Amino acid sequence: MAKMKWLLIALPILIIVFLFNSMQQSKLGSNSDQIFDINREDIFSIDISKADENVSLFFDGQSWTIDGNDSLIVKENTLNSFFDNVLKVKRTSMVSKNKNNWDKFNVGDSSGTILVLSDHNNEKLSKVIVGSSKAEWSSSNIRINDEVEVYQTNENISWQLNTSPTFWGEVPKADTTVVDSN
Repeated sequence: MAKMKWLLIALPILIIVFLFNSMQQSKLGSNSDQIFDINREDIFSIDISKADENVSLFFDGQSWTIDGNDSLIVKENTLNSFFDNVLKVKRTSMVSKNKNNWDKFNVGDSSGTILVLSDHNNEKLSKVIVGSSKAEWSSSNIRINDEVEVYQTNENISWQLNTSPTFWGEVPKADTTVVDSN
């Protein structure tokens, strides 16, 4: 009988601790797990910068070009992969809400890779700072717009934010068609 009393006291305490813990955990989650609420058709400019390196791609309504580089044509596969993977990435868990930890998670203004997507009027649609995750190779750390919080993503997108023009473009193949003069 004494064991039964003990269980009747312990069970409500465990339930209260469980509910309190659940409420605390839910505060760490985000309201929306989607990072980008943007349609591909609305993006006319992609700017990627890291430290002293940067690359900008522009869409004129028909084709994409690499700013300042007229010797390369944009690789369609690379651009499609960027849109397919980066625009669909989701944030999972918050890893920090302390501005002093930005560099620790590679999302500081100088330690992270900055991605800015703009529309046809060159108005910013979104800005994120992405850093590689030291703890989890299959995800990235991300800071969205001017928010202080740092989140982990469901996929690693760091490798797709390359600042090299040759990652995005290739030298056009020479026209090798032979014209018959007969």
